[in-house]
Amino acid sequence: MSTDNLNFLDDGASIASTVSQLHHYFKTAHSRYKLKQGNLLNRVHVDAQETAQVQENVQHLEEVIALFGILTDSLSVANRVLHSEAIAQIIGADADVYQIHLEDDAEHAAERDAAQRKVAKRNKE
Repeated sequence: MSTDNLNFLDDGASIASTVSQLHHYFKTAHSRYKLKQGNLLNRVHVDAQETAQVQENVQHLEEVIALFGILTDSLSVANRVLHSEAIAQIIGADADVYQIHLEDDAEHAAERDAAQRKVAKRNKE
């Protein structure tokens, strides 16, 4: 596998470190939504009109929590697999998944051009 396809990574990152960061992000987001849901459930003992709105919000949060739970679980598995000694031995510690990505001048220029196009598009709107 060629390291040319790692340009989606930030400078100094690897696929393995990115998976770890994503796992942490979704785990933290899942916890935040659970706390938000708990806070809403504490408000259920208010008037009937507000109770209906709170219940609707709680139902929405349950869906979001389920989604983030799935993402967290999936990334947890990927994180454990990528960082297991057995996998590192099988695919090799020098595999692309563990390689730190260092951006080159062409990649910096492409990212800068893309950002400028995005800003120009926003300014037209």
